[in-house]
Amino acid sequence: MNVKIYKEAVPSFDAAVIPFSDEQLLSTELPEVISGPVKAALSAGKLAAACGSVYDLNLYLDGSFKKVVLVSLGDGSSTNREVFLAFAKALKRCKDASAAVTEIFLDNAAEITHAPEMAKKIMELPHLVSYQFNHYRSVPVVNGMEEAAVVTSAAGMERLAREAAHVAESTMLARDLVNHPSMFMDPEQLAKECEALAEELGIEVQIYDKKQAEEMNMGAFLAVGRGSAAEPRLIVLRYKGGKEEEPPVALVGKGIMFDSGGYSLKSRMETMHGDMGGAAAVIGAIRAIALEKLPVNVIAVVAACKNMISGDAYVPGDILFSMNGKKIEMLNSDAEGRLTLADALTYAIRKENAGSIIDIATLTGAAQGAVGVRSSAVFSNDEELYAEVEEASERACEKIWRLPLDKELFPVIESEVADIQNSAQGSTMGGGAIVAGLFLQEFVEDHSWVHVDIAPVSWESKDIDYSIKGATGYGVSLLYETVKVISR
Repeated sequence: MNVKIYKEAVPSFDAAVIPFSDEQLLSTELPEVISGPVKAALSAGKLAAACGSVYDLNLYLDGSFKKVVLVSLGDGSSTNREVFLAFAKALKRCKDASAAVTEIFLDNAAEITHAPEMAKKIMELPHLVSYQFNHYRSVPVVNGMEEAAVVTSAAGMERLAREAAHVAESTMLARDLVNHPSMFMDPEQLAKECEALAEELGIEVQIYDKKQAEEMNMGAFLAVGRGSAAEPRLIVLRYKGGKEEEPPVALVGKGIMFDSGGYSLKSRMETMHGDMGGAAAVIGAIRAIALEKLPVNVIAVVAACKNMISGDAYVPGDILFSMNGKKIEMLNSDAEGRLTLADALTYAIRKENAGSIIDIATLTGAAQGAVGVRSSAVFSNDEELYAEVEEASERACEKIWRLPLDKELFPVIESEVADIQNSAQGSTMGGGAIVAGLFLQEFVEDHSWVHVDIAPVSWESKDIDYSIKGATGYGVSLLYETVKVISR
């Protein structure tokens, strides 16, 4: 998919998207063949005023069918996310019509052209909507989308289109990494993917094997991967865009390449290769950060392993020795992500001298119960860093919902035999996502930290307007925009 900027309409197109503000005025010049039908539809009141309302015109012109989608952006009070979803719905109609070239008459919505960050986000959508995962299909799914012709006279749109492509392509990379089954995308393969990416970007990469992780006393991480024939890998990507003495922003992603639940066995696990959505997000984000040359130092850290069952697997009741010295009573082998993150966080702090830390993980099913399936659950110990993530969320159109780090729930993970336990086994206090956040907070020491639980939003069980069934790539844009805000 190519997104190109044009000052005037292209003569040959298969579909057109025309956005309208509340007044539903046609303020931009349209090709003559569609201008009349569009004005007639507006005069007849076919387009409702609510943001996200669409009206399709299916026209037969010059020997071919044209799809024209009118889309309402509401009365100006709509959020960035609502506008994003409105455009996504319109572009999905074009995808369903197999439109090779889709014109987007962006100038008809001045609120978009006057808001560069929103315009950039709209220009990500043709990439995201056209995404397909065809790696294992004998006959690829082809939706026909080839080009989005954005018609606008606004200045600086070519630069925004380039940035949009970098972020959207990085999101699609994250989708690919997650969508591959774990028989292919194991820790070693993920490490190879990162090595290839680092070479492409000209950034540093360091891969630690099992023996090296043992030498760093990463006992919590290694315990999780102990039951798998696929050896674990600690993956570190380093982007140096800031001053040498500046501590890097650390992006720490959960990298469970497959999660069986271990001996605390899951009842369903056909999509559990998706448990490395956090790892994919930080890898995609550092790609976009490097391509845009943001003036900040960033590291991406992934402790990659599989949580499997074997004669050597860890079992409930084991005591694990973490890298920062805390002893962990393991009561639930399906609460494994927080164990790998504990050591990954300690690594970022003690070996990479991290400044602010953001971890992102498909951590708890409880998060979905708390915030639903369109937001991630977010926790933080620092108001300034959280405010930066909140601003980034608005710009990325990736919703977050902050939950409290409620200290009154901490007693449920106090251990009688160790420093802490990884699960609130037997507790009726609830708050599973909060309890997981409280556990992780014990390993961030005195650093500013945000924890993003993406379990509700990392995977779609059916197609939605901007993502097909499977991995969404959620978090790439959120992390990229956060680092961009921090870099100011």
